[in-house]
Amino acid sequence: MPTRLRGFVVCLILAGPAKLALADDTVQQVLARMDKAANDFKAMTAQVTHIDHTEVLNDDTKEVGSVTMKKVRPGEVEGRVDFTAPDRKIITFEKRKIQEYLPKINTLQVFDLDKHGEQLDQFLMIGFGTSGTELAKDYDVSLLGKEKTAIQLRLVPKGAEARQYVEKLDLWIPDQGDPYPLREKIFEPSGNYVLVTYDDLKINPPLKPDAMQLKLPPGVKTEYPGR
Repeated sequence: MPTRLRGFVVCLILAGPAKLALADDTVQQVLARMDKAANDFKAMTAQVTHIDHTEVLNDDTKEVGSVTMKKVRPGEVEGRVDFTAPDRKIITFEKRKIQEYLPKINTLQVFDLDKHGEQLDQFLMIGFGTSGTELAKDYDVSLLGKEKTAIQLRLVPKGAEARQYVEKLDLWIPDQGDPYPLREKIFEPSGNYVLVTYDDLKINPPLKPDAMQLKLPPGVKTEYPGR
C-alpha cells in the first residue's frame, strides 16, 4: 500500500471513534440541559410556521399562526393553535382529544385519540416539558449536524407501535441557553413530513385563565370524523 494511502486509511481509523465520541458527548450535553429545563417548564407561546409535505404529490401546504401550550401535570399538556393564513382555523388539544374549528363553514371537528394516548402524549411534549432522560428512554437519539447557533438531533422511536405513525423526528436545539426547539421535523413512514418552525418563543409567560378555551359562535355544527 503506498505510504500516502496507508496514512489516509490510518487517519480515518483514528478519526472515526473520536468523531463518534464527540457526537455522543454533544448529545449527552443537550439531554442534560433538557433534564434541567423540564421541571421548570410550565407554558410556552410562539409564532409558528407549519409546513405539511405530501411526498406522492411533492406538494407543500404552508400555514402560519400562533401556538400556546401549558403543562397541566407531569406527562400531560394542553394547547391551542390559531392559524391565521391562508385560512383561519383553531385547533385545541386536551386530554387526548383534538378539536378543530373551521370558521369559514362554522364547523367543529372532534377527534378522540385516546387509543393512541401514550404516543400522542409523547409527541405533544417533544421538546417542551420532556426531560432528556425521558427522551432517551423512548427514542434513539443521535447528532445529525450542527449549524451556527443550533444542534440538530435525530430521534427514532424505539417502540414498534410508535414507528407506525412516526418514522423519525429531527429537532433543532439552540447550542446555548434554553434547550427548546427552534424547529421540529416529523417524518411519517409514507415519506410525508411536517416541518414546524417557532419564532418569538416565550417560555413560562403569564397566561389568562381562558387562554386555552375554544369559544364557539352560535349555530356551530359539530362533526366526529372517524366515528
